[in-house]
Amino acid sequence: MQRRWPSRLAIVCAIAVLPGAQSIHAKVQITITRKDSRQYPPKTDDCAITVYQEPDAKPDAPYGEVAVINYHDERHRTKDDALKLSVALPILKARACRLGADGLIDIRVTEVRRLEFAMFNVRATAVRFGDAQKQ
Repeated sequence: MQRRWPSRLAIVCAIAVLPGAQSIHAKVQITITRKDSRQYPPKTDDCAITVYQEPDAKPDAPYGEVAVINYHDERHRTKDDALKLSVALPILKARACRLGADGLIDIRVTEVRRLEFAMFNVRATAVRFGDAQKQ
């Protein structure tokens, strides 16, 4: 019985480690925090979304904040070519379309590169034009 214990322990450890060994980088994580309790009809993922990318750029017309969309990705530095706003922005726009939004404002990009890992985060507020509640 004593001799079987180390071999069983080795098998259990190997099974526990295998699933983690398959992924080299974290998956892209998208989180949505609703700011408006109203549900708007979703649009197709390729709808027209106006992007106010400059700092403090806001629409001239009245608007209401629908949700905050957060895009997060972490990768090994050898695979960090996808950690760009040009990759994240189409995903953010598609999510805004699904929320029934018309535009994205307050876009904030955070990049951290440490040793062999890189982290990329984009936060944007999805807005709907014509809402009386201007934020």
